[in-house]
Amino acid sequence: MENLYVDNLRFEHICDIVPDKVDGKVRAFFPQQSYENRENLPLHQYGAGPFCRFTIPKLSAEGVYLIRVNGAVKYVGECQNLAHRFNTGYGNISPRNCFMGGQPTNCRVNHRIYMAANENSEIKLYFHETNERFQVERELIEQLNPEWNIARGKYRAIARAVNEESRNKPESRVARSEPRRNFSCRDEVVLAAQSIVDRRGVNRFTVQEIVDYMRARQTKYPESTIRTHVTSRCCVNAPNHHATVFSDFERIDRGVYRLHGLEC
Repeated sequence: MENLYVDNLRFEHICDIVPDKVDGKVRAFFPQQSYENRENLPLHQYGAGPFCRFTIPKLSAEGVYLIRVNGAVKYVGECQNLAHRFNTGYGNISPRNCFMGGQPTNCRVNHRIYMAANENSEIKLYFHETNERFQVERELIEQLNPEWNIARGKYRAIARAVNEESRNKPESRVARSEPRRNFSCRDEVVLAAQSIVDRRGVNRFTVQEIVDYMRARQTKYPESTIRTHVTSRCCVNAPNHHATVFSDFERIDRGVYRLHGLEC
């Protein structure tokens, strides 16, 4: 079995990714056509497809995976369960995930695999089992800069502005300063998330990181209000408990969130 070593980490070759084919060609799927779109939701930017279907062996392990195409690492990701991440995520796009509020990352990566397979590229999946998957993923993305890991969208310019302001002030002064205008709690929470993501280079943050960031800047909002905004009011896939909600964040794990609409 072919294994791969990256930064002294051993990645096991799990399988070659081979989408379903018909008459030697990758079978194209358009699951969005079967979605009963009662809310008249628009497709997100990766929702049009075409998509493919594939499965990987059942390996229920936590860690970091690499997708390698013709010998080049194209994508680095983390997962709590490798088989679930691929077999019910990347490998089988659900109709709902093609629309706003769905899973654009699943659609984007699946379409990339579809295009690569259409060109008869060799697509291989590697896996490194670790319980430090967030840290390992972040370090590998920074080191390898894989083509399919992207960081773009509406949040980047604002996050850069926040960082620029921080660089122009002594750190102690930044920590004591109030926002320049009368921000709502949602404003401060979103800006905190944007700054954390921009500095880290990976679209991921915890509730506690948001709380700590805002406290360091002497926010006027209590911790309970901050937590409610992150976990409920600003979270696209949270239970609907509020009259006014926003699609700023998406919950991806217990206590872990990402900016909704920003792909990394």
